[in-house]
Parts: sequence; structure tokens; C-alpha cells
Amino acid sequence: MKFLKLFSFFFLLLIYQQLSAQSIIQKYFIDSTDHALDVSQFLNSGFGFLPVPIIITEPAVGFGGGLTAIYFHGQKRNRESLDTLNRFAQSKDLPPITTGAAGAYTANGTWLAALFHQGSYHNDRFRYLGAFAYLSPNLTFYGSGIIDNGEYNFNMQGVMTFHEFLFRPKKELPLFTGINYLFFNNNITFIDSEPETEPLKEETNLGGMNAVLMWDNRDNTFTPTKGIMTTTEFGIFHKALGGDNDYTNFTHRTYYYLPVKKRKLFSGYRLQYQAKWGNNVPFFELPFVRLRGIPALRYQDHNALVLETEWRWQVFKRWSAVGFVGTGFTAPKIQEFDFTQSRVAGGFGFRYFIASDYGLHAGIDIARGPEIWAWYLTVGSNWFR
Repeated sequence: MKFLKLFSFFFLLLIYQQLSAQSIIQKYFIDSTDHALDVSQFLNSGFGFLPVPIIITEPAVGFGGGLTAIYFHGQKRNRESLDTLNRFAQSKDLPPITTGAAGAYTANGTWLAALFHQGSYHNDRFRYLGAFAYLSPNLTFYGSGIIDNGEYNFNMQGVMTFHEFLFRPKKELPLFTGINYLFFNNNITFIDSEPETEPLKEETNLGGMNAVLMWDNRDNTFTPTKGIMTTTEFGIFHKALGGDNDYTNFTHRTYYYLPVKKRKLFSGYRLQYQAKWGNNVPFFELPFVRLRGIPALRYQDHNALVLETEWRWQVFKRWSAVGFVGTGFTAPKIQEFDFTQSRVAGGFGFRYFIASDYGLHAGIDIARGPEIWAWYLTVGSNWFR
């Protein structure tokens, strides 16, 4: 009899635990409107963080992985009076305040550890983005015609920190102005293929500051569906800012998002131009073509221009299909761009609407460049900066 009571007690306890677990899952990870997986309530809870697996397939560093833990600072999101399907298509809200930590490692020995924070304050009158990282990437410099067209393997290792402060002068206008600062204490080691030769080592510091002017009226910062973000940065890298080299930096990027068919088809357009000039621009700081399907640093010069478009089709409920294609150009001087020598890359992928309160989609992209195939885990927009 006692055994029967004890068995009944543990049986009821087990059922209670299962029901409690189901209740927690239902509360924090299931959307009550369509009963689909959604992490919004967990992120809104004040103790929720989003564990984002890092799957690295960047050809420049090889296959690898890691984990990012993003903490959302308990900002409750007010949902609009939209039907369920419309919420899958758009989300208007202020940028969230997030803090995170990340760590990753790849097959060629590249690794990093980082802390970061991003915030929008006083009804988006102020924005801040900051990061501290210790990183050790193993990369290849392709000469880019500056030295020759050979391949030189090298390692960079050191502490990097980046801080950006933006201010919105008029609350009625989505116009921001401010500054950013980058410092990188960098130890470079060239890995020679000859075993009897000592690797060439050099320590160099980067210290640079840019003035920033930005217009941002996107409807969402994670996965925008309409609006425009255009940013221009102009500044210098100088010994007075903690660096060892003096040169000038200019960057412009424009991301334009346009709904083509309401609730179903969305298009995006990207224009990005970067230039660095001066006699002391480090080889690893030279602008390069940034496109899915092309390894980092593969096509470099003092000027780099990229054009890209991405289209997303809302196929079924929370699932959507993505297609993208882009082209890039490099040149030693802006007047020397040869637009017949383009580097084209494109591909396709899918997205799942993982957090409706934040307009956040996540999925996988498969891309083909001039030489290789590559695939990427994409959380939010691929055009973050």
C-alpha cells in the first residue's frame, strides 16, 4: 500500500513537471495567434536571451562554429492592430536594446571572443553601438596587383574595440549625426611555406575616427521591408588616435527596401562604396568586394564598389524564400574603375519568422561566386553594416 502511494506520488509529480514544462514552452515560445514557434515573449520577459548558433562557412577562414548569446533588455513591444499574415510581412518599432557575447572557432585555426552592446535611447534620439573583441583570424592576402597576384597566408591577433555614438537633432526626422572610433592592437605573422624560413612578424596599431551622417527610416532594424538607410562616413587613421599609420577613409552605403506586392513580395537594393587613400594604408585595411559567395579579401584595392539586390517572397505563413545577386568592382583610383571587369555572385535561401514582435527572420543562404560555392546562416538582414 505504501509502495502504491509512493508510486502514485512520483507519477503525479512527473505529470506535473511535464505540464509545467509544456506551460512554459507555450507561454514563452509559442505565438498565441497562430500557435507557431516564436521567441518574442521570451525576449520580452526581461530575462530572455537569444542563443544564436554561429555557423561559419566563410571561405577565407574555413568551416567553423560558435555561439552568440544576445540579451534583450526587457523592452515590451506593442503589437500593431494587424492580422496575423500582415504581422509576418512587417513590423514597425524602435530598435531594441541588446547586449551580447560571442565566441567562435574555425577549421583553419581562426578564433574570436567578443562582447557587444547596441542601444536606442530616449525614443531613438540617441544610438550607441560598441564592441570589445580578442580575435585571431588566419587569412590570405592575394596581392591584388599591388605586390603581385600571389597568395600570402598570414595571421592577425590582438584586441579590437569599436564605439559609435549617434544623435538625432530633430525627433521628427530620422536623421542622425555622430562619430565612431576604432582601435586595433594587431600582431601580424606571415606564414611562409618554406619550413626553414622564420615567419615574418610585425606589430601594428590601428587608430581611426570617422564623422557619421545617417538617414534611417526603415520599418525594422532586423529584417526591413520598406524604407531606406543611407550612411556616409569620412575620417582619418592617425598616430594621434593611437595608430601607427596615417591615411584617410571614406565609406558610403545605401540600403533601400521596397514592397513589390503587399504582404507577399519584398525587394531590397544595396549600394556600397569604400575608399582609403594615403601612402601608408595597411594591406589588410584595403577595401574589398563584400558579397555572399566571394571570400573576404579576395578582391582588394584602394577603392571598392558593390551593387546588390535581394528579393524575399512570403511563401507560406512564417516561411519565405530569398534570392539575391550582386556585382563588385575594385580600382586603385576612383576614375580608374573598369566596369567591364565585374565580380558577380548570387544565390538563394529561405527565412523563418522567428520573432514577430521584433520583425526578426532567420534562415540559410547558398551562394555562388566567381570561383566557389558557399553557404551562410543569416539572422536578420545580411546587410547589417
